[in-house]
This record gives sequence, structure tokens and C-alpha cells, in this order.
Amino acid sequence: MQFPPDDAALEARLLSVDPKGYEATRNHLSGSVTHLSPYLTHGFLSLGEVLQAIRTRTALTKSDKLFAEFAWRAFFQHVRRHRGKAIFESLRPPVCEQPYAEVLPSDVREGRTGIAAIDQSVSQLYRDGYLHNHARMWLASYVVHYRRVAWRVGADWMYGHLLDGDLASNHLSWQWVAGTFSSKPYIFNAGNVEKYAPASWHCRHSPLDTTYEALELLAHGQNEGLSRSFENYAMHSRPTPAGVVEPTLYAAPPRTSANAFADANAVRQATAQRSEVELVHSWGLRRKSLVPSTAKNPVFRLGVIDPKGHARFPWSAARWSFVLARMSEICDLVYLGCIEDLLNALPAGADLYSTLGAVDDDTQAALSNLNVRWLQPAPLVEEPPRYCQSFSRYFKEVGAR
Repeated sequence: MQFPPDDAALEARLLSVDPKGYEATRNHLSGSVTHLSPYLTHGFLSLGEVLQAIRTRTALTKSDKLFAEFAWRAFFQHVRRHRGKAIFESLRPPVCEQPYAEVLPSDVREGRTGIAAIDQSVSQLYRDGYLHNHARMWLASYVVHYRRVAWRVGADWMYGHLLDGDLASNHLSWQWVAGTFSSKPYIFNAGNVEKYAPASWHCRHSPLDTTYEALELLAHGQNEGLSRSFENYAMHSRPTPAGVVEPTLYAAPPRTSANAFADANAVRQATAQRSEVELVHSWGLRRKSLVPSTAKNPVFRLGVIDPKGHARFPWSAARWSFVLARMSEICDLVYLGCIEDLLNALPAGADLYSTLGAVDDDTQAALSNLNVRWLQPAPLVEEPPRYCQSFSRYFKEVGAR
């Protein structure tokens, strides 16, 4: 699966959206899903704009499964707005009282567990920076419940390799699977994989080839025999899988000849006569600026990448390439460095703008310190007046509006 960072690819995705096909096949790895997530995460369009675009050619109502899927994404952002950094800690007690490991086992990280569904997921994650939602759930469930690794460890690892990694959607989804953001843990078995995945993913005659009752006990720490079977399976399966190499993650764009970044002095010179400057971050890569602009007074679009904002959650080279290609195309200049250093580089008295999105906390805080005016693209639904702890409550609230 390829995700070119351009409007033509986005338009093709939008034209191929099939709400009825999505409802009928969404759980299958080969199902009619939208593949819009990288473009949504990086703010090419907002959820509301995607909804409007789909509705120009086909019906899509709040009763459709696709609308509910969009609503889940909006709900995760709703939770993050209200809970902030608390989403990186368990929102409910773990389902197992026994300790969870704080290191991801090497056989998982290298895709050599011997369980096809897991090894295929890891290989595809590294190759494409993308996984079908069902594969993400299988991988998360395996890591947390069957190998008893802390959900945060797995969530951080997966986020780093995803092209569409959104901290709210990714980490809260892992919590949902773990049972720390839901009423029960999510578990799966070989039969579930066989129902929704191609033959190369099937895992009969593995520890997954058992009952839901046995796996439920395992998730609650009450089936040590099955736990040992999962731990030892890769070692004793024949032939032993060779595994894959995990790509390097970077807190800043890898230095290549294709990357040309401005420093504070270059920003000062380029914006000296500008009265309006839009600071374009990695989660607001829309082609058409929301800043009012005229031919006589065009807004200057300055791409900003602050390594401090990415230090805690580094990205793959593929994701950096995706972001930089888009940012270079839509911005007049791309700045790499501390956002605080822009305070004296930008023209005094200029109006500064930025677009709300799934921006990381550190980058958003740094931009806010520059007193930017935050612009809000069209939302999917009107924000509920109060915090909703569950999706069902959230959907009830927005469904009535």
C-alpha cells in the first residue's frame, strides 16, 4: 500500500470511498476501507471536510458504519483534549494483577514469533507504515494479553512506525484493547484470523489455535501454561522464522541532500515585510490556507519542525519523507529548529496563525507561546458541552445534534 503525499492521491482515495462496501467488508484485511488515515492525521483535510467531500457523490449518514468510524477518531481527540497527557497512563486498572513487561520481546520486534498473523503484521508495519485496523488489534492483543507486555510499550513502538500515527487514536486504541479504556480486554484466536485474513496469515496449530475461554483466562493472568506456550513458540516452531530488521526512528528529519531547511536568519530575511505568517506544523498540511489572504497581501506559509516536539515520539524515515515532501510543496520556507528561536526572527507586529490538528503537546505549547491565532477546520460534529468517558456516550451526544 502506497500513500503519495499529494492531492491527486487524496482525491483518488475520496473518489473510491464506498460506505456500503465498507459496512459489508470493513473487518476483512482486503475489505473496502478508505485508506484516508495518513491524510487525516497530517491535516490534508479535516474530518468535516472529508465528510463533505464524500457527500458530494454518495449518501453518508450518522447511521452508517463509516460515519461511526470517523466518529471514533473524533472521540479519541475529544478524550485527549479533556485528559491531556493522562492518555499515556492507564485510564482504568489493568485486567491482570501480575506485572507486565516493560520491554518488547525481540521476537515480536523482529517479526519472528512463528505466529503468521503477528509476523505478517510486523513485516507490513515496517514495509508500509500502515496496518488494517483488525491487524492492529490482533498485534496489540498479542503483545498485551498473550505476551503480557505493558500496553504503553507496544503503543509507543507501533506509533513510531506508523505513517498515520496519531497519539490519541493510537494510544487510546491500545488502551481499549488492553482493557484500560474499555469494559473488557480484546482477545482473538486462530479462527478469527482465518475468518478475516488471507491464508498466509492463518495460524492453526499455534498457541492461538485455542478457545476464547482459554485466552480470556490468559488475559487475566490465570493460564500460565498457555502463557509459556506463547513465549516458547518461536523458539520451538519449525522452521524458525528469520525475522525482519526494524527501521531506525528519528527525532528529526534524516539529513539528506534532498532536505533544505531554513534557519532563524533565513526566516528573518524572508518574512521581514510580511504582515501575516502562517506556521504550518506536521499535522496541518492542508493545501489551502485558512488564513484570509489577498493577492496584494498573501499570507507567508512557514513550515516548522521542532525536534523537541518529536524527541519523545520519533518517526520512521518514510514518515519524515511523507511530511517533508508535502510541507515543502505547500510552504514558502521550511524551518528546522526550536520554535522559541522564531520569537525574534518573525516580524514584530505580524499576525501569526496556525491550524489546529493532532499536533503533539510540545509543538502546540511552543506555538502557543508565540501567541498564534489557532484556526479550526471543519469538524466532523459539534463538540459535546461536557466530557464523555465512553464512545457510546459521545456518539449519543453528537447524534442528537
